[in-house]
Amino acid sequence: MSILDGFRLDGQAALVTGAGTGIGAGIAVAFAEAGADVAIVARSADALAAVRARIEALGRRCVAIVKDVTARGAPATIAAEAHGALGRLTILVNNVGGLGGETAIHSAMAIPEEVFRKQLDVNLTSVLTMTQATAPLMTGGGAIINMSSIMATKPAGGSAGYIAAKAAMNNLTLALAQELAPAIRVNGIAPGPIVTDALTGPLNLKTREDYDRIAREWGVWVQRLGTPQDVASMALLLASKAGGFITGQTFIVAGGM
Repeated sequence: MSILDGFRLDGQAALVTGAGTGIGAGIAVAFAEAGADVAIVARSADALAAVRARIEALGRRCVAIVKDVTARGAPATIAAEAHGALGRLTILVNNVGGLGGETAIHSAMAIPEEVFRKQLDVNLTSVLTMTQATAPLMTGGGAIINMSSIMATKPAGGSAGYIAAKAAMNNLTLALAQELAPAIRVNGIAPGPIVTDALTGPLNLKTREDYDRIAREWGVWVQRLGTPQDVASMALLLASKAGGFITGQTFIVAGGM
């Protein structure tokens, strides 16, 4: 087997949450390009339909599951439906996250309690509940990837609940990696500023000049904002045999930020 073969996902079945747009969609399509069948989850049926079409155009099977992962009982339903449709599960990407429906960024002293709790639920609790529901179905072993954020260690004016949740997620990744070893590897990815609606919306970024300004202000060494493909490349490493000796780590993908 050549070293490039180690990055293939032939015969694998992945479940990707938050896969309707942005990073999640990028990872789902990248996995399909590498040979995996993919179950995608989001709240928008229309967004999922577009991603599903891209995956099926690559000749891979895809099941679209319209669910809110934070709803009570939803993780078990999602995992069971994905497993039933694909026949197995070997990869889980816990990508759901964000500001919990907020458009404003709240400082620690100003964030309403209900907003803080919602941001913890979306960004942290969902990772635990999806993993609890999915890991027992990964009977042949596999890989879990949790989507953290550079904000966990460099909170450059981010929303307090989001920052706290992502920081806690890094340690949850460690705990899960220890508990699920050796059959299941668990790692995290901490992206920096990636051009998605989750970044451009709250920061009101609209033009190339806006993107370049944020890259400068946030100290991105490569002098550009990232793309979903930048994150998907790391996800492919961690999901594949090429990353088979890696677990319990959270990798910063932030252009040197």
